[in-house]
Amino acid sequence: MFTQNLIKSSFSLFPGIGPVLEEKIWSYGITSWEEMLQFSPIPEHPWHKSRLPAPEKLKAAIPEWQRALSSKNISFLSNQLPNQFLWRLYEIFPEKFCYLDIETTGIDASSVLTVVSLYIDGKILTFQRGKDLEFLLDSILEDHILVTYNGKRFDVPFIEREFHQKISNIHLDLMNVLHEMGIKGGLKKSEEILGLKRGDEISGIDGRMAPILWRDYQQNDNQRSLDLLIAYNREDTVNLEIILKEIIKRKNLQFMKDYRS
Repeated sequence: MFTQNLIKSSFSLFPGIGPVLEEKIWSYGITSWEEMLQFSPIPEHPWHKSRLPAPEKLKAAIPEWQRALSSKNISFLSNQLPNQFLWRLYEIFPEKFCYLDIETTGIDASSVLTVVSLYIDGKILTFQRGKDLEFLLDSILEDHILVTYNGKRFDVPFIEREFHQKISNIHLDLMNVLHEMGIKGGLKKSEEILGLKRGDEISGIDGRMAPILWRDYQQNDNQRSLDLLIAYNREDTVNLEIILKEIIKRKNLQFMKDYRS
């Protein structure tokens, strides 16, 4: 698993340095802030012909990064890191990751939320329409990092529309990270590719069944349908952390193979 050393390998904290330039720095054998501070390239070094900023600029920025890490300033670090790299903060701040998944009556403009779950620091919280849904946002703290699958396009805009309120939290959408790793096909397919298995009771339920279960509960007072819907939603939510851990494991192995072998 990644540790703080991964954060100390992150040069994408510097404005203008994205994945390509960060990997170029690593390819020069500079895989940590400490190595950067010791780096003094000779005039012929390929660094000088690259699009990278002058080494002195990076060296000047590193002490601030170190202070933020030492003081566990998640606000600074999460705002400086590009969103696709937020998973690098997990090992330091696992309690700040707020996993979120929603169920709705559909996907059109008239659809509404039915069940929403949050998974925070090992605790699952579920909110149900007609019961306690109005308290959902009270549990999402300002410094929480939201973690979803396709939540930037679906879950968060849906909640914002329902509550008429903007959610400004930093947001890690695992779908984008998985796509970058070549893992596509939706949440369930991604779980299969990653080797994750669901319990037999809800393994056959998918997003298309969720509105049907809610409708059955509403129209027929079928508590069994509600229980299945909640169980499905909760498993989706908890599985987000399992997926994140698998992403971190694979990223770590790839980093070690490419740059520290």
